[in-house]
Amino acid sequence: MTWARRAALASSGLLAASILLLPWYGLGAYEPNGWDASFWLRAAVVLAALNLVSVRADGRAAGSAPLAALALALVAARVVLPPDFGFDFDGLDVPVERRVGAWVGLAAAAAAVAAGLVGRAPRQAPSRAGGW
Repeated sequence: MTWARRAALASSGLLAASILLLPWYGLGAYEPNGWDASFWLRAAVVLAALNLVSVRADGRAAGSAPLAALALALVAARVVLPPDFGFDFDGLDVPVERRVGAWVGLAAAAAAVAAGLVGRAPRQAPSRAGGW
C-alpha cells in the first residue's frame, strides 16, 4: 500500500470522525457536532465514506481527489459561514464560535485532497546510475 493511499484513507476517516464525534460550533453551552449542526457536513460525511470505499476498491489514491475536493468545499463553506441554528433576531448578531472539530475537519479534508492529487502523480522510473 502506498503512502498516498494510506494518507487518503486516514484523512477521509479523520474527516468523518471529526464530523461525527467532535464539537464544531459553540453557541453558549450548546456545542453540536458537525452532524447535528449542518446538512452540508452530513453530505461531507457521505463523501468521506464514498472516498474510503473508492480508495479501498481502486487500490490507489488517484480516484479520490474529486470526492475529497467536494468534501473540502462543503467543509470550508461551513467553516467560513457557520450555521445560524435557526435564530433570527431582526439583525441582532448571535455569536457562533468555531470549535476544534471545524479545524480538524478542515485540515483532514485538505489532507484528503492532497493525498488524492499526489496519488495522481506519475511514478518515475528508478534511475540506473552506475552503468546498470
